[in-house]
Amino acid sequence: MNDEDFNKFTPLDFLELAVELDKFSDELNIDNSVVERNIFGRLYYSSFLYVREWLSKHWKYKSKGPRDHTTMPNFIKSKGPFGEVENNLISDLLLELKKLRHQSDYYLEIPEEGTDEYKKWIFEDVDYAFNSARYIIDSFKKLNIK
Repeated sequence: MNDEDFNKFTPLDFLELAVELDKFSDELNIDNSVVERNIFGRLYYSSFLYVREWLSKHWKYKSKGPRDHTTMPNFIKSKGPFGEVENNLISDLLLELKKLRHQSDYYLEIPEEGTDEYKKWIFEDVDYAFNSARYIIDSFKKLNIK
């Protein structure tokens, strides 16, 4: 990939890709599980990257690279731009999207009932993930800080 193509990217492009995958999933010659697993990943990264960049630009968040996946939700809970309830909600939604992405990327099957992993499993669907990602992104967009 050349520099120009690489630099055209915005986090919302991942959201648009997820929308397209969902819209055309029936026309793809791929199992629905593959499509949904990719959608979960794109929705998480769209939200994660959008929020990280917003916080870095407008809210004095200092990115810590790969550790951001843990430190950023904690930062939002303690120092986010919303009230306590909304900060907690957005942090929790971001962590749920992260968990859905993690499940999709690392597990070939749902863990066996009764196991510790099964007890921690999040049984949410793509619609829930879309709603969560849009809620997170729209919440930050509404702040309209220049």
